[in-house]
Amino acid sequence: MTEKNNKTVTAILISIFVLLVVFSFIAIKIFQKKQNIVLKNHFINVRLITSVHPSLPWKFSAKESNIILQPGEVRTVEYIVENPSNKTTFGVATFQYHPKELGNYFTKLNCFCFDKQTLKAGENNKYSLVILIDPEVIKDSKTKDIKEVIMQFTFFDY
Repeated sequence: MTEKNNKTVTAILISIFVLLVVFSFIAIKIFQKKQNIVLKNHFINVRLITSVHPSLPWKFSAKESNIILQPGEVRTVEYIVENPSNKTTFGVATFQYHPKELGNYFTKLNCFCFDKQTLKAGENNKYSLVILIDPEVIKDSKTKDIKEVIMQFTFFDY
């Protein structure tokens, strides 16, 4: 091959490479835009249920009984706990959620659960839970159609 042909082939290969890079970039942007549209249109209703074991004289409730979450959104949920008894008491909260398939995507970033809580006679307090549902939840065939989650906290006597 002559030097002129080499330069022509090189120019063509460079042009093809540049076009591939540009088309790949455009395809990625289109895919990301579609993913963002899917995320913006995907909401999960989280029903917040509270209970207290009969051996603990506390009142316990969520400020809101339902919250709507978008996957990827970080949300703080507030709970009110009251000790209407005439003595200092101690409690510890456990939690569970349903459906269990969300286990890999449901994250508690901050939680009062599993820690000993103390309330004096007549005292009330606010506890916060910070949660996140991973956006990957909409890509999993087992979880992508989940529209409602039930999350229950129960306080037990410590």
